[in-house]
Amino acid sequence: MQVKGFLVDLDGILVSGDDFIPLEGAVEFIDFLKKKNIPFKIATSNSRYSPEELSKILKNVGFNIESTDILSPLSIAPQYLKQEGIKSLFVIGSENLKKYLSEKDFLIKEDEDVDSVIVGLDKTLNFEKLKTATTAIKRNKAKLFALNGNRISKDTDDRLFPGVGSVAQMLAYATSCCEKVKHFGKMSDIYNKIAFEELKLKPEEIAIISDDLFVDITGYKSLGLTGIFLTTGKYTEEDINENNKPDKIYHSLKELTEDLEYAK
Repeated sequence: MQVKGFLVDLDGILVSGDDFIPLEGAVEFIDFLKKKNIPFKIATSNSRYSPEELSKILKNVGFNIESTDILSPLSIAPQYLKQEGIKSLFVIGSENLKKYLSEKDFLIKEDEDVDSVIVGLDKTLNFEKLKTATTAIKRNKAKLFALNGNRISKDTDDRLFPGVGSVAQMLAYATSCCEKVKHFGKMSDIYNKIAFEELKLKPEEIAIISDDLFVDITGYKSLGLTGIFLTTGKYTEEDINENNKPDKIYHSLKELTEDLEYAK
């Protein structure tokens, strides 16, 4: 495998569920990368926790990961929103996300009189929230942003639900506000720019390790990265077709680490 660095997905690759349970070989894989001085970034579209919070959580379950090892939408969104002149937000997302954005000096409101609607992962999404968001965008011309472009996500009970990108795209379709929702997760221009700059590598020197065949594998392969698909997350080998075919398939990070050790 002729790559010099990695973008490593978090959910479904390193950990599973809201408890961040390490998956087979995940802790050892990060230790291997650090021991061999192989550049990497934890490339997550997690919209519930900041890099600092994620680092603390991951350390508590055994990972040697610093906040500087993590690139997330929450390290990108506040600066961009301020550049756009956004001051008030209606947030579809967790209370933790609302608290984080409030601490970044945004006014968080529960009505449609806002500058922007921002969509994150919300396990309490309901009809009232959808009405408020739709009204804000359609009638009050609030700008729509998403924290990532994920089509689908997997819950702790192993069942699937529409991802952040799907919810945001539904709102865009309903309000005719835009053809493509701007988001701050993987495969957004700003996210990719920062990822490549921090790795100090060209796209063709990087591999993306992910369980997401559509956003991650297909998207990053189109930019020249090597696509490594793991079957430990939300998609299976049955979901692979000619349009989203990865370069490599593994069933755990333990398998991948063994290959990398052999290659060395």
